[in-house]
Amino acid sequence: MYPRELSLPLGEQSCFLFGPRQTGKTTLLSAISAHRPRFDVTLLDTETLLAYGREPGRFRREVEHWVERHPGGIVVVDEIQKLPPLLDEIQFLLDSLRGRVTFVMTGSSARKLRRTSANLLGGRAWPYTLFPLTIRELGRDFDLGSVLRFGSLPPVIGRPEGFCRRFLKAYAQTYLKEEILQEALVRNVPAFSRFLELAADQSGGLVNYSTFAAETGVASKTIREYYQVLEDTLVAFAVPPYTRSARKRLTRHPIYHLFDLGVCNALAGRLAAQPTRGTSAYGRLFEQFIVLELKRLLTYRELDWPMYYWRTAHGAEVDVVLETDGGVWAIEIKSGATIRPTELSGLRSFREDHPDARLVCVADIDRPFNVGDIECLPWRHFFDQVAG
Repeated sequence: MYPRELSLPLGEQSCFLFGPRQTGKTTLLSAISAHRPRFDVTLLDTETLLAYGREPGRFRREVEHWVERHPGGIVVVDEIQKLPPLLDEIQFLLDSLRGRVTFVMTGSSARKLRRTSANLLGGRAWPYTLFPLTIRELGRDFDLGSVLRFGSLPPVIGRPEGFCRRFLKAYAQTYLKEEILQEALVRNVPAFSRFLELAADQSGGLVNYSTFAAETGVASKTIREYYQVLEDTLVAFAVPPYTRSARKRLTRHPIYHLFDLGVCNALAGRLAAQPTRGTSAYGRLFEQFIVLELKRLLTYRELDWPMYYWRTAHGAEVDVVLETDGGVWAIEIKSGATIRPTELSGLRSFREDHPDARLVCVADIDRPFNVGDIECLPWRHFFDQVAG
């Protein structure tokens, strides 16, 4: 078990804890609530789900009875999205018990809560997201080659190659292709399954909705809806284009990243071989790794720094544009041990419209150096600077 960077205010504030399956939500709650009395409800249990579905008031009466004997305890409701009406009972309890209990509602999807206009408790519970393990959490057990191939979901860390491949294939087939399909209420199952494969193959790349539509046999509008399903179920997130340019015509489609490289590789059929350094496939995975780690770091540190990409109609591009409190950072990501000045032309093009931007090349190098006014940083140094 690894110490997690996410800190929850148990005992002080109720919260929602969202995250895809197998990211470690249950383990985290067990670790941080070990010395507190807990009342656990899992809505994955069909009998419990049906009982509270028929009579939500039963949940309220049971919690009230428990709190009388365990003031200051924690009530954990697992997979809250399976029974949104239970949130009305939780709001009543939060208001009536006034600080005598803390609720933690976990879920692998916020889609049903948002789409059914569920009671999100009006600020009474703060939202948090748990991701796969980060480089800081893994510490000495972090291995770049393994993460590029198998990702960093807790069950695959330190396990044999055969186990990792079987686990990730099962995860992709049972969780993504069944539960997301159920969550999305998608009628065209073959089209959505094909879309998942394409989305994984294109993760970190610019999406052409028309091409996806032709490949799957559905309308471009449907492809957009499918991507929204992935966002709502926390399987992917969008990086929008940075459009603050007065002179250049810019690309305006988002780039989507799947939440874990291992799951992405399983869906795209890329688990068989270890990515080879120096190849385009390795470079693309390394770029996604940096973006995923950056997303997790910004979220855990509660840094409200929007992340974008930048690309012009003439092909100039920057992998990440970050709006920090201290100004704009333009970030190019390179997986090679050698950085040629010609590889940094996108940063120089960006500087023409944004002369005050900090230009950074994040690379798999040992020591920092400068190429003109462009900082070239080892990727670990880069994350240290972001974290402050």
